[in-house]
Amino acid sequence: MTRAVAALLVISWILLGMPEVTGLDVWVHDVMPRPEWLRTTAYIVGLVLGPTIGWGFAAVLFVLAWRRRDLRLWKALALHALCCATLLTRWLFDRVRPIEYHLPSYPSGHTVAVASVGFTMVVLAKRGVLWATLAVLVAGFARVVLEMHWVTDVIGAVLGVTGVGLVAALLLGLVTSGRELVPHLVRPRRRP
Repeated sequence: MTRAVAALLVISWILLGMPEVTGLDVWVHDVMPRPEWLRTTAYIVGLVLGPTIGWGFAAVLFVLAWRRRDLRLWKALALHALCCATLLTRWLFDRVRPIEYHLPSYPSGHTVAVASVGFTMVVLAKRGVLWATLAVLVAGFARVVLEMHWVTDVIGAVLGVTGVGLVAALLLGLVTSGRELVPHLVRPRRRP
């Protein structure tokens, strides 16, 4: 079941990135209020929840794995790197941003970084789904407020990181099922 969910997420990520801009993107862009205080807050959020947190997390994982000689931490570092690598597809999708900018828009790099950290932490700790989800929502909302990304750029980043992350976590042996990541949200299986 986990492989099917991962495949569905990856396929959804690819399909969502194919259109240049969707009706949902235009609607959210047009109706979202952007007072100055919200833009300032979003800018500060972007400084904290973005590539900096992704690189910092990778550095901490590297140092811990090196010092402890822990294979599981090396695998977690590989998982984080593979999740972050979904960002490299932005040149394949080559979507324009809502504002003039020199990099393609899809998927959102800030959201990829935060989602990668969150996903890797959930895999390592087997908890924290709520905090990871909240951080991704805040980071993604900030990018849309700043008009750096369309809303589907943010959604696509989450789909890509989660789909690729599930596949990578399974292949690396960090999880055997998605049920391990959210045990409190899944009903126990009935015994026949």
